[in-house]
Amino acid sequence: MMFELCASILAADFANLARDVQIADSAGVDAFHVDIMDGHLVPAISFGIDMVRTMSRLSAKPLDVHLMVENPLDFLPELAELGVKRVSIHYEIPGGPEKALRAILSAGIQTGLVLSPETPVEVTLPYMKYISHLLLMTVRPGWGGQAYLPGSNRKITSARTLLQKQGSDAVIQADGGITFDTLPGACAAGARSIVVGSSVFGGRIDENVKKLRLAI
Repeated sequence: MMFELCASILAADFANLARDVQIADSAGVDAFHVDIMDGHLVPAISFGIDMVRTMSRLSAKPLDVHLMVENPLDFLPELAELGVKRVSIHYEIPGGPEKALRAILSAGIQTGLVLSPETPVEVTLPYMKYISHLLLMTVRPGWGGQAYLPGSNRKITSARTLLQKQGSDAVIQADGGITFDTLPGACAAGARSIVVGSSVFGGRIDENVKKLRLAI
């Protein structure tokens, strides 16, 4: 079963970021996932545009940017300038996601809609015409290293059914708690883009990537 492997740099060794990115790149990850957090939509603060700029210099692989921010349009001009492949925003942002989704799409960037664990998949219906990806958080958004939430695979299956009924070809992306053990279930449920942090960057990166590819 083929899937897109997005390595989340939130779990990388920042004292050796260039080294870790180079190893993951050479090992065959498909993209690098960059979480930008503003301390408002989620409690934590992580990276900003400067990290995206750094990543664009460290690898030619696509950058998959997850905006955990209240005002995603504030970031869009620079993300577009940096050639980011995909930008995902939360359904839960103030005022709703439609304006930002339309702007991302108009900028020629793939759009992703993110649902937090408590948000039902049915809220996606009005936005299907804008999105290329539906990102389902399989942990509470804001922190790395959490365990995969029970019920996540059922939600992925529900999302797959909903998308199929609506004739949407949006890709389901699973983000959070993905390990060698939880990856097969997420893929079997319908996820085809997988965000992996610690299980890529913890230990031997090249061996981890190979093991993840062989997990399903």
